[in-house]
Amino acid sequence: MKRASIVAIVILLFCVGCTIITSNKEDNNKDNNEVTKNEKEKNVYLDYVKELNNVKESDSELPFDISVNYNLISGEGIRYEVTIDNPKEEIKDIEALAIHNKQTDDVFPSIGIFDEKVNLIKGEKPEGVILVGYIPYEGYLDDFECEVKVLVKYKVNDIDKKSHYVTKKLKEPEYDNSGEENES
Repeated sequence: MKRASIVAIVILLFCVGCTIITSNKEDNNKDNNEVTKNEKEKNVYLDYVKELNNVKESDSELPFDISVNYNLISGEGIRYEVTIDNPKEEIKDIEALAIHNKQTDDVFPSIGIFDEKVNLIKGEKPEGVILVGYIPYEGYLDDFECEVKVLVKYKVNDIDKKSHYVTKKLKEPEYDNSGEENES
């Protein structure tokens, strides 16, 4: 009887030990998969930044509208919004990134790289995608100059496509009372 009890306890401890080891291996695999996913996302982001830094002009035809608006936030800097909307056809699985040419420690705004991809379909929500970023700046909005570049990767009819958009915000010209531009 004692012998049977000891054998049962040994078997029970062996089973519990194996379960703990298996559970730890599953947790490690889950952690490794998460790290791999995060590294992949980071690499995609960095590749897109590098690609945009080499882009000089917008693609000639975009299947959607892109606009960039700037707002001065007192004491904080410039808030810029990149809006992607008015799809001319069904746009699916959107990944987008907007960068600028100003010095910053912040990450650039994106969608579909670190989070869920979105679709733009006429008449359905969301009606557009807005990327919002901030640029440190002290001064007047009229004096602010900046170049913003946008990369949008998407699918149309299950075909992967990529578009680039480049825009520059230039210093507003000064005018005298007669409406003539001052040369500064």
